[in-house]
Amino acid sequence: MKKNLFILSIACLLLESGRMVYSGSLEYIFLFWNLFLAFIPYLIATHVQQKKTTGIPLIALAILWLLFLPNALYIITDLKHLRVRPPVPEWFDCLLLFSFSTLALFYGLFSFYTMNQVLKKYASQIVQQIILAATSLLVGFGVYLGREERWNSWDVFTNPFSLLSECFTLITLPHVWMFSCCYGCVFLGMYYLISSLIHHNYETHKQLI
Repeated sequence: MKKNLFILSIACLLLESGRMVYSGSLEYIFLFWNLFLAFIPYLIATHVQQKKTTGIPLIALAILWLLFLPNALYIITDLKHLRVRPPVPEWFDCLLLFSFSTLALFYGLFSFYTMNQVLKKYASQIVQQIILAATSLLVGFGVYLGREERWNSWDVFTNPFSLLSECFTLITLPHVWMFSCCYGCVFLGMYYLISSLIHHNYETHKQLI
């Protein structure tokens, strides 16, 4: 899986690099940064899994992971930037944005799966499902904060009080809940799909041995 993600990452970087050379512009260069932010939760989750982190370090990394997780879903909203931008054909930009958003989503979903495997060691099945649903809702809310309110993950450290104050105001607004629930439910649904595919492949592999 890691090898495939790496290959897909290289392909995305080559697509955007080729676009910049061909068009002579930096119109979609923000995709590099957004993909990097989406990669961070995957990096954290992989570290937690490999190092078998426990205790306070695990809690700290889990919080940091959650702060950056919305970036994996946020990049989908970059599709709003799609429009005809000569001399690059529109079909190429469709492919470019789709590739980056899909890769970012994979990073987020696989990191979600990895962290859930860690959670299974500490929580019952019911508690685990509640945490998964709550996390997905927070991811949706995080996307809203980023896209609509233009907050960033690091604002938690650089401007925490203003961010917290706005969050308390936003959670009273129905359209914010609708946005968060829609994005959160889609993210959770995709997670269950990825999880079922992983388990299916694992069981199939066991049968073949």
